[in-house]
Amino acid sequence: MEKIEIRHKVAIAGTTSDEITKQPIADTFVELIGQNLHIEMSENGTFYLIDQQTGLVKLPTSLSKIQNGFFYFMDLPNGEYTLKVSAPKLESRYEPVKEQKVTPPNLQANVQLSPTRLIGRVSSDKNEPITKALVKLVGSEYQTLTNDKGEYILLGIVASKPKVQVSHPKFEQSNQEVELIAGIEHIQDFSLKPLS
Repeated sequence: MEKIEIRHKVAIAGTTSDEITKQPIADTFVELIGQNLHIEMSENGTFYLIDQQTGLVKLPTSLSKIQNGFFYFMDLPNGEYTLKVSAPKLESRYEPVKEQKVTPPNLQANVQLSPTRLIGRVSSDKNEPITKALVKLVGSEYQTLTNDKGEYILLGIVASKPKVQVSHPKFEQSNQEVELIAGIEHIQDFSLKPLS
């Protein structure tokens, strides 16, 4: 008697989000490695299935309602899959590519992309934390205030070599150039001298 292999159809579902804030990321691509299909998530939350041989094909209505970084693939043969997630329109704000294996029975994939970020501490020349110091990237809209411990964080910033300016009414201003690499955390501490 010939053995018949029964192959169940499976679906892979998941989300793409920011590793730090946990906020969903639209404008990402989720691709099944070794397949001819990938899904593009546009900024307004609509989805497209892209067949690399025939071009762009809109997904069924049931998928067009999905938003906020959620994706899924349907009617796949049973087996192990590797997802490749990228955000080409946001490539300087997040790590370039992340791969994640998905194996039945766990077919949910919550993929977190690591944002480009600058963190650090602002203190006095006596190593005391400076609260409410303004930390900003010169020539951009990115800025924040330090907390009670003198700590700051700038998230989702563009990878570049910006000048970081730190100021406080009671201290001398400090300017330093830093090199930010996409998807990497850069630590930059500042020590400010009090005004005479």
